[in-house]
Amino acid sequence: MTTTNLRLALATAALLSTAAAQAVTVVDTGTPSNQPPFGYALDAVDYVAGEVDFANATQVASVAAHILGGTAGDSFTVALYADSGAHAPTGSALYTATASYTADGWNGVSGLNWAVSTGAYWVALEIGANDTLSSGFENVVLDHGAPKPLAFTAAASGSGYSTTASPMSFGLQVTAVPEPSSCLLMLAGLAGVGGLSRRQRA
Repeated sequence: MTTTNLRLALATAALLSTAAAQAVTVVDTGTPSNQPPFGYALDAVDYVAGEVDFANATQVASVAAHILGGTAGDSFTVALYADSGAHAPTGSALYTATASYTADGWNGVSGLNWAVSTGAYWVALEIGANDTLSSGFENVVLDHGAPKPLAFTAAASGSGYSTTASPMSFGLQVTAVPEPSSCLLMLAGLAGVGGLSRRQRA
């Protein structure tokens, strides 16, 4: 392989691997329409979760929910749970992160690096002991009517999660970064070929 061809191949592979590292949308229910009843409570005892399927090993990058009624600067918790035989969140959370409420609408957290394998997981919205959302006289809700609701949802009210009889239509968005593609292996292989070629010419 000539030096020019090697450089071109390396540049192409680098571009491909960079593109593969961009976050992609895994779940987007769309924005709820405030259909009655008004919303699902989100407070110190009322949590919600939605099942999310990952087709490939990936890293969750961001989670956002459509929330109304909070105060700017309030905090809440986003958590990821394993699925269970009972088809509900089970055990301790695999990951948790503190999210911020800014205004009515989409609120959440980005910059996550939650590694997951292929399969089903539960993304949960909770109010932890140190969170401030729903404190005082706030009436915080996840509004109804997302146009593309999740197929499976669960709720917890002072105890463990259990699946809901009918899916809840709250708004949820999840993005993830796919695991590094074979482009990285290609880069290493091409670099090795280039080095071998140079040694042979020497």
